[in-house]
Amino acid sequence: MQKVLIITNVFPLEGNQSRGCYVLAQAKLLRRANFDVKIINPIPITPPLYSYFNKKFIGFKKINNYRTVDNFDVFHPKYFRLPGVLFPTFNQNSSKKIISKTYKWLDDWIPDIVHLHSIHPLLKIGNTISKKYKSKLFITIHGWDFDVGIKNKKIKKIIVNYSSNVNGICVVNKNYISIAKMFFPIEKINYIPCHFDIEEIHKRKIKKFDILSNKIKILFPASPFRKEKNYPLFLKTVKELEKRGWSIEIKCLNNDSRKKVIQKFHWADLILITSKREGGPLVSKEAIYCGARVVSTPVGDVVEWLPPNSISAKNNHLELANCVESALKNNSNLWSIPEKFEKESVLEKLINLYEIN
Repeated sequence: MQKVLIITNVFPLEGNQSRGCYVLAQAKLLRRANFDVKIINPIPITPPLYSYFNKKFIGFKKINNYRTVDNFDVFHPKYFRLPGVLFPTFNQNSSKKIISKTYKWLDDWIPDIVHLHSIHPLLKIGNTISKKYKSKLFITIHGWDFDVGIKNKKIKKIIVNYSSNVNGICVVNKNYISIAKMFFPIEKINYIPCHFDIEEIHKRKIKKFDILSNKIKILFPASPFRKEKNYPLFLKTVKELEKRGWSIEIKCLNNDSRKKVIQKFHWADLILITSKREGGPLVSKEAIYCGARVVSTPVGDVVEWLPPNSISAKNNHLELANCVESALKNNSNLWSIPEKFEKESVLEKLINLYEIN
């Protein structure tokens, strides 16, 4: 049985269950294929009351160093770091201080594979651990590193300096392949999207929408406090629809449990994605699986598979409102999820990744 150590910037917390749920989902997939998986999710030390100003950090203060999540051993070492692209070299070096704690936690459990989910500021940690144990090193890019991180020259240089030590790089949408080529040879680049992890009992067919009702239930599929999700554009689009005579009821996802997220997908006629950037977005597949239509800005992989009239060419509330009205008229058979986003397809690609490289 091969051992896989996942090191990730994000992972579900007791008070923030939506945080990195796709990483937990991938760990479950690997376990299905008889991989032995442990997870490290380093937690930045934050000032008192910081989560009131930045909702991404909800649930950090009360987190235990050691947890068991869905029968996975999870380690949350604490370390000091500055947010975003501020002082990247300091952040990479600061994160290395958790390495000795990691060795103690792992004890005699020696990973065959170290799999990072994101590059900054975890790359030096992953590289050091993989060298000590002579493990293969893989990285999955979910978005921030390529959308934001590499615009910083120092982060870009860190990737260049360590790229030769990486056995394989995984990108979650095809747009990132061209960016990955800046740092890695093509034979190391793999397109492996995140799969949607919802049980079949929750699957719903998309029904014909009653246009004459003039009522739409619209879900904003994120926390309004996450700036990159662009909640102001969502509200402007809703107001535009109301000007056109629609009666709109809205809900948001606010660090909800998976059960509550699925309930909201079932409730919605349509989810409206107004993000400035996305790796997936995973919620687009989950929503359709649960019976809701999707309208989105042109982010992530949506252009690859969503009906063209449900994707706005620009981040514009007028165009998004047009897309909402068009998407509601689409036949149900237009809303299908490609096989590449299903569990079996993603698992097969992960197994091949680990075996070939």
